[in-house]
Amino acid sequence: MNGFKRICAVIIGMVLLVAGILKMMDPVGSGLVMDEYLKFFHLGFLKGGSRFIACALALAESLLGAALIAGVWRKVIALASGGLLALFTILTIILYLAKPNMDCGCFGEIIHLNHAQTLLKNLILDALWCLAFIPMGKLGLPQRIKYVSFSLAAVSLVLFLLFSALSIPLRDYTDYKPGVELDEQPLFFYDANYVYADSLAMEGNVLVVSAYDALEKTQADRVAEFARMAADNGYTVLLLMASTPEEISEQGMNPVLLASTYFADRKQLLTLNRSNGGVTYIADGQIIRKWAFRSLPDAEELAAIKEKAPMDVLLARQNRTRALFQGFTLYVFAVLMLL
Repeated sequence: MNGFKRICAVIIGMVLLVAGILKMMDPVGSGLVMDEYLKFFHLGFLKGGSRFIACALALAESLLGAALIAGVWRKVIALASGGLLALFTILTIILYLAKPNMDCGCFGEIIHLNHAQTLLKNLILDALWCLAFIPMGKLGLPQRIKYVSFSLAAVSLVLFLLFSALSIPLRDYTDYKPGVELDEQPLFFYDANYVYADSLAMEGNVLVVSAYDALEKTQADRVAEFARMAADNGYTVLLLMASTPEEISEQGMNPVLLASTYFADRKQLLTLNRSNGGVTYIADGQIIRKWAFRSLPDAEELAAIKEKAPMDVLLARQNRTRALFQGFTLYVFAVLMLL
């Protein structure tokens, strides 16, 4: 019987761990989902902290999942996971009844569930929780080594969240993921005269710098320097901002950037690149690669990329990030289950 209860607990742990990792991989996207929840529940005053709240919940979810798999602190973790599942279930019941036009965000951008599917998923997890932890007095004791394995996994999860917060997602599942053609998924950006200018990104080697928040002076200077360097290497540089031409004229835009500045919807830019000031490489209208603002490519890297076929650049990057993400996930599961 104890073996069956442990299996149920491990299944719950796997779901929570995977869901938490997928949300932590994309803090910006998770923050957007949290914005929708706060708006729906009339908690808009918390919007400024939506990304922090989303990341904190995702980390808690993944840590609870890891603890369930390792089987440590069984009574405390049982109560904590039960409370979290109860909260999720109550929320999804409300969403199921109200039917707002929003995504639950349970598994980040990878799996999209409607409200009925989300509710069914949570009810199944609730049933598994009852099988795993009722009666509470017969949970058994873990091996001491499991506290070590949980600690290793916990540190790895925290480091993964920090890495994700400072970069773009290892795996991109948005509408503008690498490989997408802009003639099928246009950017809809326009110039200072409100004339759409998507055609500028459809030919040649284009680097789109997307800034969904106002650039600070140091950021603007760095982007200006990057634009000069990229232009010297034969790239067309476009700065897309989530502002209006009138706001830019009032702010006094850097003259180097002003000539290549265009305007787009903020959510569009958030989807294009998950980093404020991030860069997206587009070759003949196809999205090839992305960089976070903190890791802009240098002249040598841009020159090397331009010499390669765009598909070679795309596949090399995708293979590397896929291997990194899969390797990290397998490492965490291996530590929790085998150690």
